[in-house]
This record gives sequence, C-alpha cells and structure tokens, in this order.
Amino acid sequence: MTSTGRALPLLLVATPADAPPHVLTTLRDPRFTYRMVHTGQDALRDLYRYRPDLLLLSLRLRNPGPWDVLQRVREMTEDLCVMALDRTYRERTALRALEAGADDLLWLDVPLPFAKALILARLRRAMPADPAGQLLDDGVLRLDLLTREASLAGTFVPLTALEFDLLFALAFNAGQVLTPEQLLARAWRSRPDGDSTKVKHAVLRLRRSIARATGRDAPVETVRGVGYRYVPPRPARS
Repeated sequence: MTSTGRALPLLLVATPADAPPHVLTTLRDPRFTYRMVHTGQDALRDLYRYRPDLLLLSLRLRNPGPWDVLQRVREMTEDLCVMALDRTYRERTALRALEAGADDLLWLDVPLPFAKALILARLRRAMPADPAGQLLDDGVLRLDLLTREASLAGTFVPLTALEFDLLFALAFNAGQVLTPEQLLARAWRSRPDGDSTKVKHAVLRLRRSIARATGRDAPVETVRGVGYRYVPPRPARS
C-alpha cells in the first residue's frame, strides 16, 4: 500500500481479497496514492476517516455488499466520485450501479492503459485546481488542505480527518457562529437532517486534541443554544 499523504490525490479501493493481480498493477502510479480494503465495513470506516478523492467500489464486495455501501455513501455525500468495478460488462448490473449512485463504471477486462487513464481523469476532476487556495493561515492557526496538516502557533496538532474538517469549517468562517446543522453539512458533508448530537462530541474531541498538543485552550467557543464559533487566537508575546 502506498503512502496516503494528501499532496497527491487519494483513491480508496474496496474489493474482495481475491481480486485479480492486475488490479494492483493499475493502482501503481506516481500521480496518486491509494488505500485498499476488502469489506464494505472497512470501506465505510476509511471513507469517514480519510475522506478519499475517489472510491473504486467492486460490485463483488461483501459485508456489507456494494449496494448497501453505495446507499450509505450517498446518504453521507453527493460530492464523492464513485467508480463501480465489475469483472465484465453486464447491462443490467451497470444500469443498477448508475441508478444507485455510481458516477462511472470500470471493468477488469478493459485494457490497462484505458483503466488507468479513466482513474486519473476522475481524480483530476476531484482535486482542487488551485493548491494555493487550499491553505488557511491567520498568523496563528495554519491548516493545509493538501497535506491535511494543522498547526497552532507553530506547534503541529495531530487531528483525525473529522477533527481537521471540523476545525477548517469553523476557521474558514472565523467569528461566525455555525449551528450543528451547518457543521454537519460542511464537516461531515452529510444532510442537514443528520444527528446533531454528534457535533457536540466531535467539538469536545477537537478541543482535547488541540489542548494536548499545544498546552493551550482551543480557539473554539460554544454559543449556548446556537452553535460554535472559531475565535482567532492572539499571537504569543515574544
């Protein structure tokens, strides 16, 4: 498995453990990184944890199967590109995949150069065009969307994928109060009717992560009865 540094686009591959060897050949490319999982449960876990740029979903996946995974993915987000993978073209199965939420289709019997070109085309579309625009820096807090790294007052802050996205959503709207529903849509990329109680616990974990790494309070305020707000911290005095 290659590195998952976000300077390169990340492909999540969900396929049974007995996938044909040339699937791995398709994935060896210096222009992207990948993670491979072998169950639907692991695919959903890694989608939540790593926020990949593309999901390559085998229609032979189990536990749960591909149709359940597709449904869960589309309940979470409409933005993630999903490419369904099957052994060979079957019209009924292809139509079902597209109707269930897949964006594209790929078959194991297509020529290798075409398969890789299609994956790269989809990844280019998923990645931001302007890397410079993916850096948020207010002089104290620095968030790099490409590397997925956060630092506060020069101290690296290890964050989970969700904690990073939550902090970015708040800091991008510095001084503005965001409701739990707004944070669900921006950090979880889920629908507004999601469970807003999860926001409270995620904010608590985010605060603890920042405090452990920096020894200072997290610059995230609770506005009682409304939501949460990022307040830009003052630079430390020299």
